[in-house]
Amino acid sequence: MIERPMPGAASLPQAQLEGAVAHSEDVLTQMRGEGKKIKQVRSFVAGDTIFCVYNADSEEMVREHAQRAGLPCATVTKIAHEVQHDTSTK
Repeated sequence: MIERPMPGAASLPQAQLEGAVAHSEDVLTQMRGEGKKIKQVRSFVAGDTIFCVYNADSEEMVREHAQRAGLPCATVTKIAHEVQHDTSTK
């Protein structure tokens, strides 16, 4: 998971967020065309930060994607476990 510091991220217009997503996906497609195993799974916009979850072979590959896409990447943290929460049946 990466942290992208982006001041005002939560206030960005939907069209601007969608444009950034499309550009990011274009770069991911290029990288996969080069034989690199990388996929962006999900993103969360919170305050001044966008958190993105990737499946990738390495931290370096995630940072390469950010650099090529022209996006900030402050930290990369490997997700050790996913915990499911479903309290709707209680």
